[in-house]
Amino acid sequence: MKLFSKTIGCALLLLLAGCASQPHTTGVIERDSLQVDPDVLYSMTVTELFEQRIRQPDGTSILQVQFAVDAHSDAELAWKVSWFDANGMMVKGVADGYRRASVLLGQTRYFKATAPHPRVTTYQLHIREPQ
Repeated sequence: MKLFSKTIGCALLLLLAGCASQPHTTGVIERDSLQVDPDVLYSMTVTELFEQRIRQPDGTSILQVQFAVDAHSDAELAWKVSWFDANGMMVKGVADGYRRASVLLGQTRYFKATAPHPRVTTYQLHIREPQ
């Protein structure tokens, strides 16, 4: 009887985990700032999900972006975000280098980045093969 109740409990847990909702998307953002290397483009589809400003305690707000990568085959990628102010000048952050990630066939991975300073107004997403 204990084994049966544990089995039912595990099945319910897996059912609830499978029902987890996907993040709300605002549609594809039309921009020239999505730069995907053609060498990795054939193995994945990149979708920008949202950009939002997060309120800070001092009254300012910081830009946060999220994007998704749908893999058509197992792939390695490197990604980074370049941040720009209203004048088009690059705003440097602490972690400006490329970050490595892996995606597996049929997998969707979600990536999030937060601007390093409140004066950031726009960004450029770079995706390439790892070096």
